[in-house]
Amino acid sequence: MQNNLHYINLSWAVVGICEGSRLPLSALVREGDDIEKTVERYVIGYLAFWHIAFVDEKQLQPCHDEALRTAARQKIDRYIADHPPVETLPRFYLVLLRQQIAPMEQDGMSRVYQV
Repeated sequence: MQNNLHYINLSWAVVGICEGSRLPLSALVREGDDIEKTVERYVIGYLAFWHIAFVDEKQLQPCHDEALRTAARQKIDRYIADHPPVETLPRFYLVLLRQQIAPMEQDGMSRVYQV
């Protein structure tokens, strides 16, 4: 199985997307939306559905720390190396950056959530 991994930077999180060939991520994007908006809507819905956090978009704190974003991407890479995807569906990996909506580790990031 071949996966295509890329990252989407939301203002408050980093999302790693492992895209399979059977169902491309573009198939999930509504007409007129961009990929970032689609990913953000999906992630917010996931957090609420699984009772991880209720996200009031007005209370999300933007994080523009590029070093923290780089560390979040590395954290996702390590997680994927330890837990390789077995399906060819799009798979999202989420790390929250300095947000009060979920427990933060000492490094200012949440654990990796597999969405």
